Amino acid sequence: MFGRSDNRNSPFMADYKITRVQAILAAIALIALVALGFSSISEFRAADQRSRILSDIETPAASIIFTQRETLVYATKLALWSNGGTPRREVQISRNLLAQRLSVIDSSGRTMGSRANQGYWNALRESDAIVSAAPAGILPENLHREMNPVLLPVIDEILAEARNLVVSYQRSIDQEMVNLAQESAERDSLNLTLFYIVFISSGFFLLLNTRSNFKNYRIARAEIEKERQHLEQTIIELQAVQNRVTQLEDLDSAKNALMSTVNHELRTPLTSIIGYIDLLQRDSASLSESEKKAYLEVLDRNSHVLLNLVESMLSLSKFDNAEGKLSTEKVELYSVIDDALFTMKPAIEKSEISVEFSATSRPLVIGDVGQLSQVFINLIANAVKFSSKGSAIRLSLTSSDVKNGIQIAEVVISDSGIGIPEEDIPRIFTRFFRAKNVNSGKFQGTGLGLSIVEKAITHHGGTISVTSQLNHGTTFTITLPRVSEGKLDGSK
Repeated sequence: MFGRSDNRNSPFMADYKITRVQAILAAIALIALVALGFSSISEFRAADQRSRILSDIETPAASIIFTQRETLVYATKLALWSNGGTPRREVQISRNLLAQRLSVIDSSGRTMGSRANQGYWNALRESDAIVSAAPAGILPENLHREMNPVLLPVIDEILAEARNLVVSYQRSIDQEMVNLAQESAERDSLNLTLFYIVFISSGFFLLLNTRSNFKNYRIARAEIEKERQHLEQTIIELQAVQNRVTQLEDLDSAKNALMSTVNHELRTPLTSIIGYIDLLQRDSASLSESEKKAYLEVLDRNSHVLLNLVESMLSLSKFDNAEGKLSTEKVELYSVIDDALFTMKPAIEKSEISVEFSATSRPLVIGDVGQLSQVFINLIANAVKFSSKGSAIRLSLTSSDVKNGIQIAEVVISDSGIGIPEEDIPRIFTRFFRAKNVNSGKFQGTGLGLSIVEKAITHHGGTISVTSQLNHGTTFTITLPRVSEGKLDGSK
């Protein structure tokens, strides 16, 4: 047992004795508390390690996606060559690009080739042997029937093994995440057990000591309360780390989905451009001037599609990065719409379309002039694109008060163009979506314009709705909160 305190005159000390049971309980609580501290430090380190693991997963995942893409290109080239659609040299170039991709070393220190199984390599070697044994240039037509039965199973095997490569890597990632979750659960269970040991042992210690020294008991209880709050804060921090891991996982899934979509959207015009360039390089001498001009028009059209896609993606990226940030500048909607009409004037005159713009007021809104200009330029451009010659586009700007005294500005843009199918209206603001009646190739576009419009209007605290009747026109209605209103002559 411990002896009495020597400082008998201190108001904060009391004459008391600690029993053997109390000493054991105090020792248990102290040991558990120290163990909990070390366990918490270990958990912080483990959380940092999990973050690094998730970061290391990104690079191999991207490399595997690129490898699968090169495999698909090589398989496509093989199929085209077996039917006389491309020369053997193009197949060999594609195979060399695939070989380079397979030899790339990712952040884990492994090559993509080392991740592929033996079946994948066997299929590649078999295809190499078939291509090498064939005559150079375009495969003669008399060999098509002979070559297809031999080559098609090889192509199927290559594609199947490429899919297996992605699936196997995904399974390994899933297993890694399961292991991390199990380790985290074990650490949390240990921390909780240690916490209970500290709490229970300390409680018994205080209960036994209450009768003999209530004053010291109150001091000890205050200290234990302080430690309890520290432990609760530690648990909260651990939960915050776990939430961050979950956010990183969601971000990784969203990134992969975006990469897949952009890859698909970029590939279509790029494939067309590459194909026509190959035709011009290969058959330039035999093509007439009209044919060359037609090919160049196709190249120009697809190049503009690529440019519009990249610009639209940049606009969406700016909106995403500016989430929650909005200029405090007062913007006059009348001037923004008038400037947008002036910008679109050449396209309107070229299409021989009339525009009617009416305004009963000049409302002011809080926002970004550039973003609002892009909204109305996109909507006017759509109306011009999908309207026939001699038709009219109508714009109106009004102000009104709605429920609870909120003031709004309303802009209505109507055309008498091709309209939107009823079943496509709910998806019209989705990225990369194009309605069925404009997806035939007659109307160029990326499917991002209305997504940008909706993003900008939402960012300004407004709403946008659409009504349409097939072959009779479309009407977009935009509402924005306004701060004040001037007269039609422009006075504030």
